[in-house]
Amino acid sequence: MKTLFALIGLISLTVLPAGAIPNVFFPNGTSPIPVIPAFPRFNADLTEEFLNQEPWQDGDFSGPWEAEPSLPDLSIRRMSAMPIVFGEVPMSVHSYEGGEGVQELAIHFLDAGLYFGYLGNDTSREQRDEMRERRIEFSRIFKKLSDALQEKLEEGCGRGIEGRIGKTPVLSLGYTDYHWEDFTLRYVEREDHSISLHLFRKGSEPASLVEDGWRKADRREREAFLENRVLETAEGSLELADFPVFSQGSTPFCGIHSLAMVGHYLGLRTNPGMLAASADFKNNGSASGSDMMEVHRAVAAELDMKLSLAPRFDLKRVERSLSEGVPVLIWRRVSPAREAYHRSVAGSDLAFEPLTVEEREALPARDVSGSPSHASVVTGLDPANGAVLYVEPWGHDGRDRRMRIEEAEATTYAVFYFKL
Repeated sequence: MKTLFALIGLISLTVLPAGAIPNVFFPNGTSPIPVIPAFPRFNADLTEEFLNQEPWQDGDFSGPWEAEPSLPDLSIRRMSAMPIVFGEVPMSVHSYEGGEGVQELAIHFLDAGLYFGYLGNDTSREQRDEMRERRIEFSRIFKKLSDALQEKLEEGCGRGIEGRIGKTPVLSLGYTDYHWEDFTLRYVEREDHSISLHLFRKGSEPASLVEDGWRKADRREREAFLENRVLETAEGSLELADFPVFSQGSTPFCGIHSLAMVGHYLGLRTNPGMLAASADFKNNGSASGSDMMEVHRAVAAELDMKLSLAPRFDLKRVERSLSEGVPVLIWRRVSPAREAYHRSVAGSDLAFEPLTVEEREALPARDVSGSPSHASVVTGLDPANGAVLYVEPWGHDGRDRRMRIEEAEATTYAVFYFKL
């Protein structure tokens, strides 16, 4: 494989002057018109800068960048206004930094979750008609972007090398690697869902969806790794250290982002958008029609773990999972009033009073199908205060949430347990 990579690199260098960025990567002299109108815009072409080794050392790229919730092993930043890259305006750009500088630049040119946003299941006929038109437009944009980007990459770098990572059919990811000078440009498209380009310094591109530390460890090493992340107090509370947080933003992917957080904690290295594509989301502004069960099973299989699903919140079972260092993913019925209260006590050590009869009666019933629901991840228990500690996929604002144990028991209708 290395011989082939070297050959492609050699071919591209014979075609292009050393150090010259291929002209095809830039707009063709006309005023660039973005396929996806991005707002706000950062009216600068960063193609050349993204293919320059120097800013990769310290992440000092031009433009407005904002910090995302960091992961234990990575610092994540995203551009808050979109530049021009490879002649197009992407929908989002993320930088992943850790160890020796930037590890990856992820340029998402098209993303169904961002494009369609969250609409929900209770829609009017007008909304459904509008969504149908948007799907037609999305397919047109997808085809145009796919053709344009692949043509530019092949003309600028030479023929790409196709590859695939992931051992489970559901999560298996196909890609095409292009090489230019010191960089690998990994083109990834998921039909009718997303188009992205992932830049790596040559030789650092991932060869698996699971990090090496987890993939190569035996069962005993994995058990020790997980148990070492359990924080216990004299009062009997449990909490998992270094739990990652993602943000679903305006997408309908709460279940996907919660699953991605659990997966990342356990060693899976794939982004929520890829999981959404694997779950076959239908671009209808909701989770309706997607295969969430199958993608949960696939994440467990990719990590060499077992998965079980229970219909109720069982305190003892949840406690046992946490004591082994494994978070618990729950789906629960929600109401605006209760969610506002949970936000108000996030991060506090308040001794919650038991719910009154009136409060219990006002809780959304767990067994009412179709009522508002949300996915969360239980990362701790505080029995002395009667609290469940959990994380929401809302970025920084999603950390350190708390609810009464009896509320979790009354509103949770699906519990996912991962186990070695």
